[in-house]
Amino acid sequence: MDWLADTGLQTAEAVVLDGANAVTSEPRQHFPHAGLSAGLAGAVLLLTVLWLRTARSRAPIAIALLLLAVPGTLALLAFRADAPLQRGALAATVTSALGELQAQTRWPDPHLKVVHEDDDVLFPLTRYAAPTRPEPTPPLRQLETWGGSLQARCVAAPDPTRVVCGAPP
Repeated sequence: MDWLADTGLQTAEAVVLDGANAVTSEPRQHFPHAGLSAGLAGAVLLLTVLWLRTARSRAPIAIALLLLAVPGTLALLAFRADAPLQRGALAATVTSALGELQAQTRWPDPHLKVVHEDDDVLFPLTRYAAPTRPEPTPPLRQLETWGGSLQARCVAAPDPTRVVCGAPP
């Protein structure tokens, strides 16, 4: 399924990080070719409408359009990580990772300080689990999040007041 790799949404991590942007194969770049894509879509739509209006037999056109839609429909409904058939697994993965973080943060905790967050898949979950960053007085607990996997687990560091989620480099 190499054609699915182009969607960018094969994993739960890709869905959390890039969401719908990954469909363009250019995640987090704010749709740099939106004008071109919209222009091409409009041209194809106009040509299809003109063709349907002038064609005597519409059945071959309809069959061709339906066949061309099959790969995208399969990816959308079954194979992507955010597909309806995959949503249970996606929800379980995200819930598990978020539960792991929330077990460490116990927000609101004025004695927790997030000392490191990778700008990766755990970043949005850490911001959800601990949305504010007050200066703890005194900072009794410190939290670090590392890495790009939702399978990351939190472990106590050698320092008992520090918890590390994920694997530091």
